[in-house]
Amino acid sequence: MNDKLNRQVLQKHLAQLPVTHPERRAAILPMMQALQIEHGYLDDAAVEEVAHFTGLSTTEVEELATFYSLIYRRPVGRHVLRVCDSVCCSLRGADQLLVAAEKYSGVPLGKVTPDGAFSVLPSICLGLCDQAPAALVDGEAVGPLDEAALQALLQRLQVEG
Repeated sequence: MNDKLNRQVLQKHLAQLPVTHPERRAAILPMMQALQIEHGYLDDAAVEEVAHFTGLSTTEVEELATFYSLIYRRPVGRHVLRVCDSVCCSLRGADQLLVAAEKYSGVPLGKVTPDGAFSVLPSICLGLCDQAPAALVDGEAVGPLDEAALQALLQRLQVEG
């Protein structure tokens, strides 16, 4: 089942619930994720759509969207590298990895390369302390990383497109 169909099923289900039903609130994260998959990020129109279908205010949806670090409120690259910068990873070289990631990807932190290929984001604890320094690349955990492994990873992603 594709994500657009999943969203349609979710919207149909929500439309049958009373606006005050607690299940509507529970659907907010799956709805945000489905819209993000479809569009690449959650724009203002998507926030309004989620608010409409869940019965929450746009402010409440915005608060939740900005709380979850894996929900993007602005465009990101086709490949997203999230380098953990928690204490454990920082002690093992994450700060140097962030500098190297900017260098090898050619994009400043939080920005998108001109070709739309990459975004590099610092990320508060990814829960991968046993693999420190660690990162998520397109949602998949990688680590422990060093500068050479990071450079090879970014080169592989460039070849893949």
